Amino acid sequence: MKTRIFAIASALTVSFGMASCGEKSTENEEVIEVEVNLEEEKSELRKELERIQADIDKQIAELEAKKEKADAEMKAEIEEMQEELRGEKSDLEKAMEDIQKASENTWSDVKKSVNKTTADIEKEWKNLKGEVEKAFEKN
Repeated sequence: MKTRIFAIASALTVSFGMASCGEKSTENEEVIEVEVNLEEEKSELRKELERIQADIDKQIAELEAKKEKADAEMKAEIEEMQEELRGEKSDLEKAMEDIQKASENTWSDVKKSVNKTTADIEKEWKNLKGEVEKAFEKN
C-alpha cells in the first residue's frame, strides 16, 4: 500500500513538474518575443530618424550651394536657415540616443517623445522650405 501511494505521489510530482516547465517555456517565449518586437521597433524608428537626418544634410548642402550665388543679405538668411536645420539634426541625434537607451519599461514614453520630436521637426522643415522658396523667389 505504501509503495502504491509513493508511486502515485511520484507520478503526480513528475506531472506537475513537466506542466510547470511548459509554462516557463511559454513565458520565456513571450519575453523573447517582446524583446524582439522592441528591438524591431527601435530599429525601424532609428531608420526613420536616419532618413530625416539624410534629408536635412541634403537640404543644408543645397542651401550651401545657393549661398555661394547669393548676395550678402541672402547669405545671412541662408546661414540662419542652416543653423535651424543643424539644430533639428541635433534634436534627432538626441532622440536616437534616447532610443538606444530605452528599456522595455521606458519604451512607450521614449517612442511618444521621439514621435513628437519627429513631427515637430517635419513641421518646422515645411515652414523652412516655404521660407527658402520665398527667399529665392525674391532674387
